[in-house]
Amino acid sequence: MAFSVPKMSCGHCTSAIESGIKAKDPSAVVTSDLDLRLVTVQSTLEQAAVRQAIVDAGYDASAA
Repeated sequence: MAFSVPKMSCGHCTSAIESGIKAKDPSAVVTSDLDLRLVTVQSTLEQAAVRQAIVDAGYDASAA
């Protein structure tokens, strides 16, 4: 699943997002593209739960 994260702009952002997702699913695979401001996630979590993890990390996110 992929998410657009418009305010993701640096390594700190990607780290915070990845940590937030992995806190809910330690086996998740998270890939971030800063140029596209896109986060791709492979997880057993539902899409809404992954989005909420990104929001909880402090970033607005929408399905991409």
